[in-house]
Amino acid sequence: MYGHIFELTRKHLESLITAKFGAQSAQTRANRIFEGLYGRGKVPEWQPQFPEQTHLGTLEYLRSGYSFELPMTVSRCETSAMDGSSKLVMTLKDGLEIETVLIPERGRLTQCLSTQVGCAQGCRFCQTGRMGLLRSLTVSEIVGQVVVAELWRRTQQGVVAEYDRATNLVFMGMGEPLDNLQSVLDAIEIFTDTQGLQFSHNKITVSTVGLLPQLDTLLSSAKTCLALSLHSPFDAERSKVMPVNVRHPVADVIALLRSRAESYGRPYMIQYTLLKNVNDTADHAHALAQLLAGLKVKINLIPLNEHEGAAFRRPDLSRLWQFRDILKEHGHVVTVRLSKGRDIAAACGQLIKSGKPAAGLSSDQPM
Repeated sequence: MYGHIFELTRKHLESLITAKFGAQSAQTRANRIFEGLYGRGKVPEWQPQFPEQTHLGTLEYLRSGYSFELPMTVSRCETSAMDGSSKLVMTLKDGLEIETVLIPERGRLTQCLSTQVGCAQGCRFCQTGRMGLLRSLTVSEIVGQVVVAELWRRTQQGVVAEYDRATNLVFMGMGEPLDNLQSVLDAIEIFTDTQGLQFSHNKITVSTVGLLPQLDTLLSSAKTCLALSLHSPFDAERSKVMPVNVRHPVADVIALLRSRAESYGRPYMIQYTLLKNVNDTADHAHALAQLLAGLKVKINLIPLNEHEGAAFRRPDLSRLWQFRDILKEHGHVVTVRLSKGRDIAAACGQLIKSGKPAAGLSSDQPM
């Protein structure tokens, strides 16, 4: 076996078919394979439903080299009593586990995707960072989260079952997406392919701590939305809570965003987790506003989602509202994210491994 069929973008698939069978009809064959795998956004039930016109020789060739089984299974799940969010623990073929979350809100269903098992960045307020990095996910394991979660969702009752499908994807789960950039870019290509899962680029957000030069590559390669995890406007302080800042100071990251602002063409999302008595003062708010002055941004304030062993605490709401108001006085667009799924440790910074047995998706279900 060379790998998994979900590893292949449509361009990669067409190249394989061309090399084996010649260029004639290779594009058509690739289109039909993709339609069978992903149903143009409507994931087929259990088995891919390939169009009758699909060349059987092409399928036989691909099946001889690529697995068509689901790349992971839903082994445990928890559903929030507060808001209906569902956290799925998925077991990979090597036995390692990742988490993905389905978040219902205001007419949309957002899926939070993981890109690694653990994370190497070690942000001090993040539960995932305490795991360290075990390995990065393959393209098939990123794409598979969407396919497997959709198959699971259809077997459920409750809020997540009320949607036709996930409407938004956010790379905000376990891992740093830019530490696994090529796999993320290939997965995005499959997600947005008109023959694939048919997500709009505008409905996909990649969150990063600001790795350079990978951030520049992302901004020049993908049309998706960007969310920068900032968390302090001061270099020394940011370095203490986010070790990445020692290698890639916040001023360098913001300078890159400024240089790409015109070609990017939309506001950047700035994520700022508020830590009690650490980065939640009026001085921080004023400094943050000045750092971002003249840059088209939407600032998303996130009061810390506490977890077992956390070294920090959630700020008082009065401090949160004061921080927001100062940013608004400087002319910035500000939202406050009172994260969903906190009661099941499914909110930002809480993903690690936990849950209870899941129902509705068998463990060795082939595609």
